[in-house]
Amino acid sequence: MIDARRAATAVAAIAVLGLSACSSDPSGSSADEPSIDPSWQSFTVGPATLSVPADWEKSAGSDVYPLSDTDETVVLAAPENDTGVRAGVLVTVQTAPTRDAAAEADALVLGEKATTGADEVETGEGEVWGATSVATVSFISDVRRSDGTTAQLRSRWLVADLESGEQVVIRALGPRDEFDDTPLDEILQTVKLAQ
Repeated sequence: MIDARRAATAVAAIAVLGLSACSSDPSGSSADEPSIDPSWQSFTVGPATLSVPADWEKSAGSDVYPLSDTDETVVLAAPENDTGVRAGVLVTVQTAPTRDAAAEADALVLGEKATTGADEVETGEGEVWGATSVATVSFISDVRRSDGTTAQLRSRWLVADLESGEQVVIRALGPRDEFDDTPLDEILQTVKLAQ
C-alpha cells in the first residue's frame, strides 16, 4: 500500500533533487498509438515497460524511495536544466496492494491535497495494455525547492491493477508551464503491463 504521506514526501524529495491514451489491443499495437522515436530507450520495472527519450536516465534516487519492503520504485528523469526542476516519471510496483486502483487514486489525491495543496484535480478511468482496471489522476501542486522557492508542478498518474494482483502506480510530473512541451504524455502512452 502507498502511504499517502510517504508518497507525497517522496515526490517532494524528487522535486528538490531536480526531478524538478494507451492501447487495449492484446497484440500491443494500435493505429492510434503514437509514433515513438526509435532512439528512445525502454525500461522495465516489474511488470511495467515504458519508453523514454535516449537522453533520459534512471535517477540515482530510484532506490531511495521504496514505499515498503516489497515495493519497487524507479525514477526516470530528463536531463539537468538551469531551472532546478526537470520532468520525470516515477514508477512504483506494489506486490501486495490493499485497495483497488480507484481507491488508491482517491488516497493519492487526499494525500497530495494535504501535503502539496493539489489543485485543479481531475480523476477518471483509463486503459493500459495488460491492466484489468486503470484510474487516472491529474493535478497541479506546489513543491518547495532546496533554495526556498516554490515550483508549480503538473502531475499525471496512472494507477493500474493487474490480474496477478500487483498494482502499478506511474506518476509523470514536470513544471506546470512547460508540461506540454515535454514528452511526458507520449511516455505514458508507451506503458505496457505484463499479464
